[in-house]
Amino acid sequence: MIGKILIYITLAASFVSIVSYALTYFRKSNLKKISRLFFHITVISVLFASAYLLSLILSHQFQYSYVWEYSSRSLGTPLLISTFFAGQEGSFLLWALFASIIGIFLINSVSKNSDFEAPVMMIYTLVIAFLAVLLILKSPFTTIWEAFPGQVQENYMPEDGRGLNPILQNFWMVIHPPILFVGFASLAVPFAFALATLFNKKYNEWVVYVMPWMLFASATLGLGIILGGYWSYGVLGWGGYWAWDPVENSSLIPWLVSIAALHTLIGQKATEGYKKTNIILSIIAYLLVLYSTFLTRSGILQDSSVHSFVKPGMEVYIALVLFISSFIIISVIALAVRYKSLSEVAKKDTKVNILSREAILYIGSLIILASGAIIIAGTSLPIFSKSTVDISFYNQMNMPIAIVMLVFAAIAFFLDWRTTDTKKFFNKLITPAALALVTTVIISIFAINEIVYIIFTFAIFFAFFSGIVKLGNVFKAKKITFGAAIAHIGLALFFLGIIASSKYSEEVRIPLEMGKPSEAFGYAFTYKGAEPFSDPENPNDEKYYFNVLMEKDNKEMVLKPVMYFSSFNEGVMKNPYVASFITKDIYLSPIELIAPQTYDPKDEHVVGQNEEKEINGVKIKFIDFDLSQAPMGNKTEASDYSIFANINATYNGKTLPVKLELKYIGGSPEATEIKLPQDEKISLMFTGMNVKNEQNPVSSAKIVVLDEEKKSKFKKQDEIMLVSVSIKPYIGVLWLGSFIMIFGFFYSIIKRVKDLKKNKS
Repeated sequence: MIGKILIYITLAASFVSIVSYALTYFRKSNLKKISRLFFHITVISVLFASAYLLSLILSHQFQYSYVWEYSSRSLGTPLLISTFFAGQEGSFLLWALFASIIGIFLINSVSKNSDFEAPVMMIYTLVIAFLAVLLILKSPFTTIWEAFPGQVQENYMPEDGRGLNPILQNFWMVIHPPILFVGFASLAVPFAFALATLFNKKYNEWVVYVMPWMLFASATLGLGIILGGYWSYGVLGWGGYWAWDPVENSSLIPWLVSIAALHTLIGQKATEGYKKTNIILSIIAYLLVLYSTFLTRSGILQDSSVHSFVKPGMEVYIALVLFISSFIIISVIALAVRYKSLSEVAKKDTKVNILSREAILYIGSLIILASGAIIIAGTSLPIFSKSTVDISFYNQMNMPIAIVMLVFAAIAFFLDWRTTDTKKFFNKLITPAALALVTTVIISIFAINEIVYIIFTFAIFFAFFSGIVKLGNVFKAKKITFGAAIAHIGLALFFLGIIASSKYSEEVRIPLEMGKPSEAFGYAFTYKGAEPFSDPENPNDEKYYFNVLMEKDNKEMVLKPVMYFSSFNEGVMKNPYVASFITKDIYLSPIELIAPQTYDPKDEHVVGQNEEKEINGVKIKFIDFDLSQAPMGNKTEASDYSIFANINATYNGKTLPVKLELKYIGGSPEATEIKLPQDEKISLMFTGMNVKNEQNPVSSAKIVVLDEEKKSKFKKQDEIMLVSVSIKPYIGVLWLGSFIMIFGFFYSIIKRVKDLKKNKS
C-alpha cells in the first residue's frame, strides 16, 4: 500500500508542478517557488518508492507479485538488486528514478535563467508524470492475491520466489540496463530544451545549455548499447555481439539521431546556423526513445525479438500510445506555431560554403540519419507484417553509409568554420591520406582481396590517422579540446574491429569424443569430461564445466564452456568460453552432449502404435506410452524423470508383455537395457518417442533389439561433445575502439560544462 501511495503522490505532485510552471510561463504568475516545491516532492516520492521496492526485494517480501516473480532467496545481493529492473514494472520505476535524479541537476542548472526554467521544467516534469501513470497501471507494489484474484488466499506469503531467468544471472545484468536507462532518461533534457526554445524563441541561447546534456545522453546510451553487445558475445553462445534484433535496434536509432544532433549543435555553436535542424533532431531523438519503449514494452515484438517483454495489458498499451502521441502532438503544434519565426531566423543565417566545417558536419549528420532511417524501416516491419528483415539487409545498406561517414569524419578536422583555403585544406590531407593508403595496401596484400572492403579499410585508416594528426595539433597548442579527435579515433578502430571479427571470422563444428583430440584452425582440442561446480548465484541447478584441452606448439590451455539443465527454463542452458589473445579470440560454444552409444543407430526401428514389426528375430508390438512419471503442466520442477513404452514381445512362439524405460537425466535421454524374458541373451531398449499430433498421425516408439553377436560386433563409443569453434580476428580492436569513442564523448562534456559556467557568469 505504501508504494502505491508514493506513486499517487508522484503523479499528484508532478501535476501541480506542471500546472504551476505553465501558469508561471504563460500567465506570468509568480508561482516558481510552488513549482519547485512540488517538483522536489515529485522527486522525493519517486526516491522513496524506489527505496521501498528495493527494501521489499532485499527482505524477500514474496507476498508482492513483482518480488515473487523475479527474485528468490538463492540470489546473491548484486543480482537480487538487479531484479529491481528485471520486469516491466521495475524498469518503469528505474526510468522514473533516473529521470528524477537528472531532474535535480537540471532544475539547479536552469533555475537562474528565467527564460528557460518554467518551459523546460514543465515539459520535463510531464515526462515523469507519464511514467507515474504507467506505474499506477503496471505497479510493482501489487500483492499476489491482487494479481491472481480468486487463486491465492489473501495475506498468503510464499516461501520463495520464482527467481531470475538464468540468462540474466550475469554481472552485466547489474550494469547494462541501468546505464541504458540513464541514456533514455537524459535524452528528455534536450527534448525539453528544444520545446522550451520554441516557446520562448531563444533560438541561439539554448545551445550552450543543451550541449552537455546531449553529450551525456549520447555517451551513456552508447555505453549501454556497447555493454549489451559485450554481454551477448560472452554469454549467449551464438558468437556475435549484434544481431540487428528489433529491440537492439530500437536503442540504436535514438542514439544515432543524438549523434547527428551533436554535430549540428556544434555547427550552431560556432556559426549560429542550423537552428531549425537542431530543434527538430532534439525532439526526434526523444520521440524515438518513446517509440523504442513502445516496441519493447507493448509486446508487439514478442514473436520477433528475444529481448521483448510480453504484452502488458490493454490499459498499459493504451497509456504507451498516449505517452508517445501526446509528445508528438505537443511537438508538432509547437513547431507549427513557431515555423514562421524559425524560418525568418534561418533566412538570416550566413550562407554556408560547401567547403566549410559546418557544411561537412551537416552532411555528415544527414548520412547518420540515413542509417537510422534504414534501421527503423527494417525494425518496424514486424508491426505491419509477420515477416522480419534479414540481417544482410542492414549490413549491405549500412556499409556504403559507413564508408562515407568515415571519410567525412576524416576531412572535418581540416576544414575551417564558414570558409576554407582550398590549397591549405588539401595540403593538410596529404599526411593522413598517404598513411591510410600505405596501410591499406599492406593489409590488402596479406588479407583483403574484395574491392568494397579495400575501400572500407582505406576510409577507416583515413579517419584514424586524421584523428591522430588532429590530436597532435591539439597537444601542440596546449588545448583541452581533444574529445572529438579521441571519439573519431575510437570510431575508426570500432569499424576496423567489425570488419576483422565478422568478415574474416571462421567457424567450424567438431565432435569431440572423450579423450581423443580433434584438429581445428591449427589447434588440437581434446574433451576431458564434465566437472560439476556450484554457482552461488544459482544453487538450484547443478552446473557443469565441460573441460576442453586446447594445444598448440607445446602450449596448452583448458577451455571451460558450461552446460546445465535449468529448472527455471525447463531446458538445457549453454554458456561459451572465450579465450582472448592479442590478435584474436578463440570462441568455443557447446552445442550438444551425445551420450555413449551402446548400439549401432542402424538397429533402431520405429514401431507405430498397435503395429507389429519383427526386429532381429523378435516380433515387437507397441501398445502405448506410460507417462505417469513424466512432469505434467507446470509441475516441471523434477528435472529427472522416466517415460515408459508398453510392448508385447513375441519370441519362439511365446508372447509376453514388457515395459521399457527411457530415463531423462538433466534433460538428456538415457535408454535402459531390459533383458528379453524369453531369452536373457537378447536385450530390448526404448530409445525415443513420437507422440500423436498434426505431423504424426499415430504415436510411435523407437525400439532397439540386440543379441550377443550384435553387441560384440559394435564398438562402444565414448561420450561425445559437439562444439562450435570460432576464430574472431582482432575483435579486441572493436572493444578498444568502442570504449575510446565513449571516453571521447565523456571528455567532451568537460569543455561544454565550462562553456555553460562561462555563459552563466
